[in-house]
Amino acid sequence: MAFTEEILNAHNNYRAEVGVPPLQWSENLVASAQQWAEHLAQTGTFEHSQAGENLAQCPNNSLSVTQLVDLWGAEKQYFINGIFPDVSSTGNWADVGHYTQAVWRDTTEVGCGFASGNGNDVLVCHYNPVGNFNGQPVF
Repeated sequence: MAFTEEILNAHNNYRAEVGVPPLQWSENLVASAQQWAEHLAQTGTFEHSQAGENLAQCPNNSLSVTQLVDLWGAEKQYFINGIFPDVSSTGNWADVGHYTQAVWRDTTEVGCGFASGNGNDVLVCHYNPVGNFNGQPVF
């Protein structure tokens, strides 16, 4: 399966579970996500570059792209439907922040980049409009 299709399917399966519209692919978002993925892979760092961004990292060739997205999806076990940031059973929204961004109702586009370096694979996804806004519901 092609990278784009795999990313969209992984995201849109989670979105379908909660009844929000599927994401569309954005080449504009791909450009920034790919640039950041290459930076992280080259430098061996792991940090966000902007709002509306999900990051995943694993040892080279150990996880598929779908499995990397599933790392974010696994956060749904701590998700409680509420008004952001009061959306986590742990009391810390960051424990569900990747998941909530992936399923944020108002987000319509995603673009992702993938790079390898320093023994790791790095996946970066950028979203538009960005999610995780205080005072707003996730769905």
